Amino acid sequence: MVIDFRIRPPVRDTDEDPPVTIAPELKRYDDLYGLGVRNNLPFADLVEEMERHRVRGVLQAEFEDRGRSRYWNERVATLVKRRPDLFFGGIAGVDPREPDALAELEWAHDDLGLRGLVVQPCFLGVASTDERLYPLYSYCQERDVPVTIHCGVNFGSSSPMELGRPILVDRLASEFPDLTIVINHGGWPWVMEAVAIAWRQTRVFLDFGAVAPRYLVDPNGGWGPIVHWMRTQLSERIVFASDWPTIPYSRFFEDLPGLGLPEEVSRRYLVENALELIGRSWPDHLVAPGQGRSEVAN
Repeated sequence: MVIDFRIRPPVRDTDEDPPVTIAPELKRYDDLYGLGVRNNLPFADLVEEMERHRVRGVLQAEFEDRGRSRYWNERVATLVKRRPDLFFGGIAGVDPREPDALAELEWAHDDLGLRGLVVQPCFLGVASTDERLYPLYSYCQERDVPVTIHCGVNFGSSSPMELGRPILVDRLASEFPDLTIVINHGGWPWVMEAVAIAWRQTRVFLDFGAVAPRYLVDPNGGWGPIVHWMRTQLSERIVFASDWPTIPYSRFFEDLPGLGLPEEVSRRYLVENALELIGRSWPDHLVAPGQGRSEVAN
């Protein structure tokens, strides 16, 4: 089994649902990733991909348009309940620009069963160190649930890329020493900056969502010695994330052997490190009655 720690919820349930269009500011994503097609894949397609490749995962309530966080939180909660055999749980998304952001996060946790918080600085136009986020970070730290922060290059048109620079996470990890943080997308092009933070801050994890494994080993791809760090000092703090629908599982697993990861390191990357995070946030859903941790991982 493989655990995908970051899956975006499908917009449609079946092919009979009306198609959706890409927002104008996201057109570059369509040019690069074909998201006009991929974003229209229905829930049934996600389920088929996960079952075929033996993937279980975590849905994240990501949103790019203001005023839609409640819709996406409810959407994530609905899909988790629909297929609890595939999804361990969902991570909530709220808009820190709204005055009731903390109350909304509490509602998503208490009423919907979501956990943690996803932060998208470049889409929100809010740096991860913006003080409006601090009450939300405090809430997550108190409950020992993760905050996932999008870091690195952004192809939207509404705000500067520097809002997602990973160095800001170092400040957060110092101010919230008991907060678990996942740097999404590995922080490219500031890769070694992200590596240094994860090495320095023991509660910071990395994922490479939306990045095919072949690019991690391409000498011209800008990832430097990232695979070395996956094998060594950061082997226990890098989790697999596809950013589905961006990267199909078939492409990921075709590329995976090219990383040349030893079996133990590969198991940590694909399963064990995510189980650590899941065990903090959804301990009651980690295993079924009578099962142990090893049975879930197999």
